[in-house]
Amino acid sequence: MGHHGAHDHGSAQGHAAGHGDIRRVDTGHGIVTLEIFEDGVAPVWRFRSERGHGWTASDVVVTTQRPDGSRQAFVFADQGGYLQSTTDIPEPHAFVASLSLGHGNHTHDYDLSFTEGHDHDHDEMQGLDVATDGYQDAHEMAHANDIRRRFADRKVTTWQIVLFGLTGGLIPCPAAITVLLLCLQLKEFTLGFVLVMCFSIGLAITLVTVGAVAALSVRHATSRWSWFSTVARRAPYVSSLLIIAVGLYVGIHGWQGLPA
Repeated sequence: MGHHGAHDHGSAQGHAAGHGDIRRVDTGHGIVTLEIFEDGVAPVWRFRSERGHGWTASDVVVTTQRPDGSRQAFVFADQGGYLQSTTDIPEPHAFVASLSLGHGNHTHDYDLSFTEGHDHDHDEMQGLDVATDGYQDAHEMAHANDIRRRFADRKVTTWQIVLFGLTGGLIPCPAAITVLLLCLQLKEFTLGFVLVMCFSIGLAITLVTVGAVAALSVRHATSRWSWFSTVARRAPYVSSLLIIAVGLYVGIHGWQGLPA
């Protein structure tokens, strides 16, 4: 994500309403909505500030990028109560829309995914579904936007996923290297090879099993408890603090043991 005077942050949530397609965005300065409005008129963008900072027509620009790489920019006019694009939105409505909000000497940019229904023949962007729902901070949103831009015009195959896993497995494991070095020191090369192979197979099985169980459990828990997704998104922060605490504890005890 480049910083050309712009910031990619905030969160976005989308839902369909009638014939329109609405995305709700938390800008950090308030809540705004961006809608494809086509109720009795040609499709146009409608932008509203629900609460917080009020954005003027000159502050708002929407740029669409379609699967074929074509881009189109839309400017807005004040219609009293909402802003509306001055030009129509061409069909099909399958693209990533970059909402740019001018604020001082910089802009806030948000990438929002729009796709046609499955009864239309416009599923080019269905290869990887990285909707904006659930991304709540700048770091998550930046990664989601980067993934969406990379895969918006292509499908991810099973073999690509397998290749990704194999290349990830090429990264040396410190624990496996330690076991191998110990066996080499004892002149037990065959034993070291077997131990490392068993270690790798066991680790792969464990990671796949834990990942599958975690994914299914999170999906089930989220459907039952609406607050669970928020807790899950905050879990990495808790785990990072725990790792820091353990590191400090080990470091302090190691330092205290040096004089002895």
